[in-house]
Amino acid sequence: MQRLLREAQARNLDRIATAYAVAGWLLVQGASIVIPAFGAPAWILKAFIIAIVAGFPVVLAFAWFAAPRVQRDDAGTVSNREVVLLALLGAVILLSIGEFLYVVGRAPQSGKPVASAFAHASIAVLPFVNMSGDPGREVFSDGISEELLNELSNIAALRVAARTSSFAFKGRNIDIKQIAGVLNVRTVLEGSIREDGQHIRISAQLINASDGFQLWSATYDRQMTGILTLEDEIARAITAALTNKLLGTPTASLPGKPASIDPQAYREYLQGQHELAPRTPEGIAKAVQLLKQVTALAPDFADGFAALGRALLNHADNHPEQKGLKPAAEAALARALALDPDNINALAVHVDLALHKLDWQTAGTDAARMRTISPNSNTVLHEMFRYYQILGFPDRALEAARGAAALDPLSVVDRLNVAAAATHIARYGEAAAAAQAALALHAHHSYVEALLCTAYAHTGRLAEAKAIEADFVKAKDADDAEGCAFDIAIGEMRLDDARRIVDGMAAKIATSGMPAADIADNYALAGAYPNALLWLGRAYDAREYQLFTIGFDRAISPKFFTEPGWKALIQRPLFMDWQAAHNRLARELMVEG
Repeated sequence: MQRLLREAQARNLDRIATAYAVAGWLLVQGASIVIPAFGAPAWILKAFIIAIVAGFPVVLAFAWFAAPRVQRDDAGTVSNREVVLLALLGAVILLSIGEFLYVVGRAPQSGKPVASAFAHASIAVLPFVNMSGDPGREVFSDGISEELLNELSNIAALRVAARTSSFAFKGRNIDIKQIAGVLNVRTVLEGSIREDGQHIRISAQLINASDGFQLWSATYDRQMTGILTLEDEIARAITAALTNKLLGTPTASLPGKPASIDPQAYREYLQGQHELAPRTPEGIAKAVQLLKQVTALAPDFADGFAALGRALLNHADNHPEQKGLKPAAEAALARALALDPDNINALAVHVDLALHKLDWQTAGTDAARMRTISPNSNTVLHEMFRYYQILGFPDRALEAARGAAALDPLSVVDRLNVAAAATHIARYGEAAAAAQAALALHAHHSYVEALLCTAYAHTGRLAEAKAIEADFVKAKDADDAEGCAFDIAIGEMRLDDARRIVDGMAAKIATSGMPAADIADNYALAGAYPNALLWLGRAYDAREYQLFTIGFDRAISPKFFTEPGWKALIQRPLFMDWQAAHNRLARELMVEG
């Protein structure tokens, strides 16, 4: 055995094997994230892992016979370093085999029902087909589909694929089994809507994805004034079909829903939601006007006030000079929650507003309520990502972002959030994989590419980072090119160059809109601690919520957090209030286990 080890060392097999195993492990991790994002069959990931494992002895055999024999000074004995490398090699091989067995065990087998990662019933709501003969009424059929999706998301017993992913299949003739596989659900709801004046007919069918058979179907004829009650009725019937038990009286309205609604108000509500969805400045402005009309026509419709609150808050982000927008958003949300304290959309926006205001008590109360009502909805997980990040629980933030992405696998934003959360805790391999998955959904997304540049620069993939920088320069995207150049300078340990780049960012902060906390973070990464502390003071004075995430940025040297200026900063009142909220949440999470 000693002789065999010496021969292996002389041919550098130990180094070749370790490099192959580590590279193979990283490839498997990336593939396990990227391949499911495209809805590929499980056998592709299995085949990939098999190829990696099977290739290991092939590479070793080739290296044994083809590699030149190198005389090593220490070839007579097995050094501690060689033992460590061999132990690392063995561990990686065992992990790869373990992952292979896990994937084989969890993958759906031919002829068996489509397996879902969710323990409970799961469903995707496809856009209902507009049967009215008027393309202009497409917004109405899409809107009703989305409202049904929202109703189902509020039922804790269900796992519901989010809107972005469900609506990606609109107008596409794709097999139900394939859709269910991509969205990781067991059932799919599809249907049609025919609107004729004040009369509406909704036909819906719930399909078992494993065999294509109907679990439930129904047709409803109603007047438009009763549309809210009808949505509730359909949602409860679907839930009963999935869980084999009725959840209350089928025709009863949920809290906060009026028994009837002005048809014009409901159409404008759906149109307002449609304008708001892309989050463009023009669409947000239109949504604000439409939703103001909705709340005037339907003053007891909680969803209308919740949507208005979201639109006003988004509008305030685009127009900080209009000081009345945030108070108006707060008033709309207060009205929504007075009508329906369990309204998930209102609670989510209220958490966002409270975080902006550094109102930790309100944010915590609303976040806890959301998790109690609908812990597994995409809306809740999406907001919990931000809440955990700002309250100083970055690992929980990453977990929430992953959960939101699982419910909405075709969402660029949720993949982006995974990349951002992973970057914050220096998990650059996962950040790169999530960013690549996001770019596969939306090519040339500048913010995603910026995160990918960061991940590449911090993992030594500098050529790829520089290629991204060149693309930014070519696209005349000066801000992102500058940010990418900074990451590359950090990756190459050119700290003087990195500081000069941040100086340039700081000089134009008035026009760039970049938070002072981000400038501080970059100075800290570049080792310019006095400048970092100066900008942290400015972020403190501006009450920027991003300020509270810096203490958990694992790319910053621990030395920075021993600086007297940092220690003095965290003793100031805003930090003390934040620390109390952080500690409360820590205790709650400890109880949860």
